[in-house]
Amino acid sequence: MTNQQLDPGDLDADVLRALSALPGFAPSPSFADRVMARVSLPRPAAVVLAQRAALWLSRPRRVAALAAAYGFSLLVVLSVAVPWIGAHSWLLDTAAADALAHARLWLDGAVVSLAAWAVRSGLGGALRFVGAAGPALWAGVAAASLAYAAGGWGLHRLLKAPAPAVRRDADVAR
Repeated sequence: MTNQQLDPGDLDADVLRALSALPGFAPSPSFADRVMARVSLPRPAAVVLAQRAALWLSRPRRVAALAAAYGFSLLVVLSVAVPWIGAHSWLLDTAAADALAHARLWLDGAVVSLAAWAVRSGLGGALRFVGAAGPALWAGVAAASLAYAAGGWGLHRLLKAPAPAVRRDADVAR
């Protein structure tokens, strides 16, 4: 530049000449493709859910194990909770007493049928050694609680969606 006073038109022309003399800094033609290969766009929740369901259904043994574990957990909880509620519920004295009485009669019939099956199958004789009081009862309750917690942990492990195969960078570049 000079020490002379320049009018605005000359100054603009000098700046444009200086800018045009600068080397070009344009990215390579494949730059955009490399950048976009690293960008991950979020997928809609419905698509993610459908893909997870497809992964689950592609492994029928895992689905069957999960269904059996859920069914067994439900059976364990209901086999303890329903009789206890039926025996200790204050709701039996309320307006719903008639409906609950019918349900209790049905439940009593189911329990009697289950007990008869246990006696016929020999399961009753195998379980007869368990006492109704004392340390054996507490040990049984503790063992059942630990088994229930282990079942919950197992369900948690089964519920994890299988991870899809991970693509390597070499596969992406192709």
